[in-house]
Amino acid sequence: MVFEKMKAVWALTRGEHGVMYGIGVLIGIQIGGGSTATGTILGFLTALFIQAGTFALNDYCDLESDIVNHRMDRPLVRGALSKEMAFMIACVATALGIIASLILAMLQHEPALFLVASVLAVLGILYDIKIKELFFVSNLYIAFTMAIPFIYGGLIAGSIEEGLLILALIALLVGFGREVMKDIADMRGDALRGVKSIARLYGVGNAKLITTVSQAGAVGLSVVPFFLPATNYYLDPVFMTMVSGTDVLLVHAIIQLWKPEVDYEHLRKETLIAIAIGLLAFVCGAIY
Repeated sequence: MVFEKMKAVWALTRGEHGVMYGIGVLIGIQIGGGSTATGTILGFLTALFIQAGTFALNDYCDLESDIVNHRMDRPLVRGALSKEMAFMIACVATALGIIASLILAMLQHEPALFLVASVLAVLGILYDIKIKELFFVSNLYIAFTMAIPFIYGGLIAGSIEEGLLILALIALLVGFGREVMKDIADMRGDALRGVKSIARLYGVGNAKLITTVSQAGAVGLSVVPFFLPATNYYLDPVFMTMVSGTDVLLVHAIIQLWKPEVDYEHLRKETLIAIAIGLLAFVCGAIY
C-alpha cells in the first residue's frame, strides 16, 4: 500500500520531470564553472520541489478535463490519490523549493537566486489557475520552465556562457514543440475548459507545422556548439555523436507526427528521451 502511494505521488508530481529539471540546474552549474556541494544540492532541490508543486497543483486544477480526456495515467483520475492530498502536496513541495532557494541565496549572497525561484513558483501557480487558458502564453511558459534550470545553474556558478545559452534555447524550442503537440492530443478536454490552444483555434495541421518548425530549429541549433571555439564542445566528437542521437529521435518524432494515426503520448515520451540524451551530451562536453 505504501509503495503504491509513493508511485502515485511520483506520478502526481511528475518525478522524472522534476529530476530532469534538477539535472538541468546541475548541468548549468557544471558548464558555468562549478559550485560548492551545498550550493549544488540546494540548486537541485529548488528545481525539483518547485516543479513538483506546480505539477501537483496542475492535476488538482485539471481533474475535470483529465477525466474527459481519459487520462488514466493521472493518479487523481484513477482515484489513487484524493484531490485534497494533491493540494497539500502542491503546497508543501512549493514551500520546500522556495525555502531551499532562500537558503542558497543567503549562503551565496546572491538575492537573484531567491527572486528567480520565487517568480517561477508564482508563475507556476498562475499557470495552473489561469495562464494555461491563454492562447500561446501557456506553451511559452512551459517551454521557458524547461530552459530556465540551465540559466539558474549558471547563476549559482556565477557564469552564463555561450554554450549554456544555446542549451537553454534548445530546451526552449523542444519544450515549445512538445506542448503544442500535447495541445493536439488534449483538444477535447481543452474545449471543456475553454482553453484557447493553437490546435483549437487554427487547426491540427497548423499545430503540427509549428511543432515541426520548433523541433527542427532545435535540431539545427544542437550542432552549433560543435563549431564554436569559445565553448567546451568545439570539435568534440563525443559531444557530436551523442547530440546526433537526440537529433535522430527528434527527426523521427517529426516524421511520425505527420502520419495519419498518431500516438501523441508516445511521441512526447520519445522527445523526452531525446532531451535526456541531449543533456547527457552537454554534460560530457562540459566535463571532458
